[in-house]
Amino acid sequence: MFVFVVNLCSDPEDKLKIYRENFEKAYIEATEAFYQVKATQYLQENGVQNYMKYAFAKLREEELRAKKYLEPTSGSIQAVSFVLNLSLQPTNN
Repeated sequence: MFVFVVNLCSDPEDKLKIYRENFEKAYIEATEAFYQVKATQYLQENGVQNYMKYAFAKLREEELRAKKYLEPTSGSIQAVSFVLNLSLQPTNN
């Protein structure tokens, strides 16, 4: 049995460059956009007390999802956590 590995990395200094540019960036941006809208909507519909429970649960869910699907050595997990902490702060509209 033969196993062929194709190295798609064009930058020997950053072996995760393609991952960062094509997956990580889109994942983080989509997560941020979703929660920026959802946070305000949920707060308006459910009140502060329920929103706090929701925000805590979503932070935990997204951190677990990030640990499962994102590259642990890239800083992706920390980036998702940071973005969520900002995104789950509802805006004053």
